[in-house]
Amino acid sequence: MNPPRPVPSPMRPSPDVVSRRIAGEYLLVPVCHGAAQMDYIFTANEVGSVVYRLLDGRRDAAEIARLVSQEFDAPEERVREDVDSFLATLQEAGLVRPAEPEPR
Repeated sequence: MNPPRPVPSPMRPSPDVVSRRIAGEYLLVPVCHGAAQMDYIFTANEVGSVVYRLLDGRRDAAEIARLVSQEFDAPEERVREDVDSFLATLQEAGLVRPAEPEPR
């Protein structure tokens, strides 16, 4: 298995995605020109939903992995691999984008 491609950090949800939390999990729906693309809905499981919730444009993948590791009492190294893979998947699907640098 190939390691996930590095993802620019920090990331934030794309403005072209509508997200809804239902039963503790996020549904992510790309929106084009004001209309949802109902043929493509991304569902994040419990862990993925925590990762998505932590995408605030300030936290990098390492910080997100640390927080997820604490929340789920899991080894940080393993969580980091999963976070990197999940973020790469979200980025390839256009559901997240690199955060804009904050003005000084």
